[in-house]
Amino acid sequence: LIAEAYGQVRYPILPEITRAPGRASAQSSYMRREILHIRHHSLYTPRDFDLSPYFRIVKPTLEYGFDYRAVAWGDTATDSEEKAAE
Repeated sequence: LIAEAYGQVRYPILPEITRAPGRASAQSSYMRREILHIRHHSLYTPRDFDLSPYFRIVKPTLEYGFDYRAVAWGDTATDSEEKAAE
């Protein structure tokens, strides 16, 4: 669903890139023109968002002080009991 939403607004995730015709012998990369082709949304995987140069993926890491043991996870049994008590 996320890839489909980005496709509808034509935001690139990990597009296929082709060179524009007639530019194959350009003297510099500045002179080359590239054409981005958006793939069908069903062909994307979560890894494509990681590899995409158009997204900055923020992930907690141990070197910045993230401690998975300090995360407060909700216990479904406890949460249900608390809601029932209210």
